Amino acid sequence: MTVADLIDTGAVAVVLALALAVVFTLLARERRRTRRLQAAQVPPTTPHVPATQQRRAAIVVNPTKFSSLDEHSLRRRQAYVAAVFRSHGWDDPLWFETTPSEPGRQQAQEALAQGVDLVLAAGGDGTVRSVAEGLAGTSTPMGLLPAGTGNLLARNLDVPHTDLAAALDLVFSAQDQRVDVGWLEVDRTGRDTDPERHLFLVMAGLGFDAAMMAGVEDRLKQRLGYGAYVVSGARALWGPQAKVQISVDGSVPTPSRTRAVIVGNCGKLTKQLVLMPDAEIDDGVLDAVVLSPRGGIGWGEVAWAIATRDRRGQRRVQHLRGKRFEVSCAEPQEVELDGDPIGTARRIRLTVDPGVLLVRCPPLR
Repeated sequence: MTVADLIDTGAVAVVLALALAVVFTLLARERRRTRRLQAAQVPPTTPHVPATQQRRAAIVVNPTKFSSLDEHSLRRRQAYVAAVFRSHGWDDPLWFETTPSEPGRQQAQEALAQGVDLVLAAGGDGTVRSVAEGLAGTSTPMGLLPAGTGNLLARNLDVPHTDLAAALDLVFSAQDQRVDVGWLEVDRTGRDTDPERHLFLVMAGLGFDAAMMAGVEDRLKQRLGYGAYVVSGARALWGPQAKVQISVDGSVPTPSRTRAVIVGNCGKLTKQLVLMPDAEIDDGVLDAVVLSPRGGIGWGEVAWAIATRDRRGQRRVQHLRGKRFEVSCAEPQEVELDGDPIGTARRIRLTVDPGVLLVRCPPLR
């Protein structure tokens, strides 16, 4: 084995070690969350407040995220949530379940039609994104309850994403913050006259990260949680670079060979892994990172740049900022938004819509 081979092997080990450290931390937190939920007691209620004075929330829940719970446990959790709302003088919340064909937007709009004061999303990142699409541009805030694996928006907003009791406490103690949303247009053939349009809250992009998401098996995800992404990432690690052209705010497209182009409304993957250190969810702009590693040494440089939160960028990691991005590819590439794969495309366009969504969360600064 040559010296170069040893360096390549060591670099890959650094990448996988960082990922495994995150996995073990998340699994430990999940076990603690489960113990807290099992010990939770229904809180005492306050004196009855006339219905005309009571506020009401709606909870949009993805039932597949709670499939591991039996019917008794699920009803107990719902009773606990309702009792918490009553203890703060609110009416019992309305419950709306998502379906594969209606993943949250329609349910959020139905809740608005019933005059609720708050809509809570209890599902994965896809549920959160869909609920946000139904609430964007309105004066009704969105809240977040723990569910799913990624919880990317909750992580970026410092909302408890493993502790139901703490998340509910935040609902009644935090203020509403106005945040930006991103829009992703997906041109699958490169010649679409009516491209698909999707809202995203955290990140969207194409290449390695999307291929990693697409390679995650649901059964493995249920068993390993974040560990499933490590397995899929290891499989996709050695894929070829893609030929792309990147335009920012209408500039002349710049050709590049890259493994991933990721555009972010905010920049945190986990508390330890910050992909775009300067990204803020309320600054009216999008941040982007272009990853161009070659071989194990290149991935080692990428891992180091992410671990140290390098803002300057270097030959393997390029940082960009703007309000509009367009990425064109020579060959179709996997695309993802907020961690969900949505198939391949030859061109994507990403724009920002400043301050159109209210979210109940801690102060942003």
